[in-house]
Amino acid sequence: MMKLGLFGAACVVALMLDFGIATCTAGNNGQDELTRADLIKFQSYLEENKPGKKWQTGPARMDSEEIRKAFGKARFYYVFSSPPLPPGAPLPELLEEHQRKMDVYQKEFISLTMRIDDEGKMTPLHEEEDYNLGMMRVTNDEDAKICAAAILSLYSSDDRVGPGIVAAKEFTVTRSENGWTCAVHRENAFQGEVVFDKEGKIVSATKTYAGPLPS
Repeated sequence: MMKLGLFGAACVVALMLDFGIATCTAGNNGQDELTRADLIKFQSYLEENKPGKKWQTGPARMDSEEIRKAFGKARFYYVFSSPPLPPGAPLPELLEEHQRKMDVYQKEFISLTMRIDDEGKMTPLHEEEDYNLGMMRVTNDEDAKICAAAILSLYSSDDRVGPGIVAAKEFTVTRSENGWTCAVHRENAFQGEVVFDKEGKIVSATKTYAGPLPS
């Protein structure tokens, strides 16, 4: 079920065009049935744990080759909400209207990414470190790109950039004695960075909106 506020519609459309919405592979009936069952469980979780909350996108599955390589059989689902865009001019009436919309957004809307393992256990992903659960260990630059792509595909940050497929080939990697730093920049969309320590675990992740601002 998708619940959409009018003030968020433009943001949602832009996000869908920029990042895409990924679901299970079409034509795989077994996988389709599993996804449907997962979505029912996720919907129930939201109703029980976030009663009365709304979202603008989802619930939907996020799936890619990088996600499967990095996290094995785990499956991921999300809901996402983007805040209202700021006004193009600092006029008092526009600022007041924007604040009113922000108050509604902060009170009523949520974003959440959920991990479901092979046994059906659900784990909400709140912090960057949560993505270490079940993630393959980074041992080289290629591993770092794969894991960074998987993480930023699932990750939402600064309340404006939602989950969306990011490919390993989009990243540049810098290796140091402390680990790996993976950076990505998608023009007019977002820029992101994922840092792994020398043990191959995620330390931090950022994903920042870099698209056009209101004129």
